[in-house]
Amino acid sequence: MSEKRPLGKINTKNHAHYRLTKKINFFITSTLFPSLSITGSSCSLMCKHCEGKLLEALIPATTCDELEKKALSLYKHGAKGILITGGCDKRGRVQINSLIPAIKKLKETTGLIIIAHTGFISSDEAALLKDSGLDGIGFDVIGDMTTAREVYGLEVSEKEYTDSLLAIKNSGLMIFPHVCVGIHFGKLGGEFHALEMIRAINPLTIIITGLMPVAGTPMAHIKPVPCDFENVIKKAVTMFPNASIVLGCAHSTGKDRDEIEKIALRSGVSGIAAPTMRTIGFAKENGYEINYYGACCGLVPGEKTRIETVPL
Repeated sequence: MSEKRPLGKINTKNHAHYRLTKKINFFITSTLFPSLSITGSSCSLMCKHCEGKLLEALIPATTCDELEKKALSLYKHGAKGILITGGCDKRGRVQINSLIPAIKKLKETTGLIIIAHTGFISSDEAALLKDSGLDGIGFDVIGDMTTAREVYGLEVSEKEYTDSLLAIKNSGLMIFPHVCVGIHFGKLGGEFHALEMIRAINPLTIIITGLMPVAGTPMAHIKPVPCDFENVIKKAVTMFPNASIVLGCAHSTGKDRDEIEKIALRSGVSGIAAPTMRTIGFAKENGYEINYYGACCGLVPGEKTRIETVPL
């Protein structure tokens, strides 16, 4: 019997309220919203900030059968949803369409929220994913094609990014574009232009992430400057007054992570993904009204994903 349930009513008018009052949503994934890689640890693109190493921590699910079995097991153990991601091909695409039968089956038989990272995508591909029951897509937007070439190894045009954004938007799928602070070797580059590119789709949510230093990569010892997050977040808040601006789970490490999260709070984000316990304590001490959600931060908060506190 199907247990499919709606995500809940989406309120598109109250995001700005979070900036005028001390309210914050904390998104906790871990076992509640795990990530599965449809390529295992394999990636053809091998970007300089990752080289496929971030995939190694994900749950491998490279076939329809494997995805169905692992997702069903996660659901039975309390997962509210899953993120389907994986390594890119040489054109910057995650070949998720081969897993559509599994997505459709899971949406018919479970209450899982299923979202994906697709990389570049055509209108036809987005339509097929919409038909499968997929709930949404996270899409990385690079505003400087020099960065796309030197960091990602992609020879692409700005139009290819905007075409993918429009393909997802026009399909009816929820879209939550990501802008990464410091992805150009720790320095600001195309972040502000990426926000301009996103204007074309007027999304409900925009995720601000940051370069993560990953051991064994050419960028292992590079971190973005925390104050750069303030500049990018405040620009996003100004440009998109009716959208939810969220600090994504990737945003540096160590003491910098705490500092960036505090900067994000003060700069007007409505949510923070995977906050440190110190940040949660800081928010409590400073009188923030806190809501917790066991979900990917790209999703509009709803009762289905609300949790009482951070799981131990």
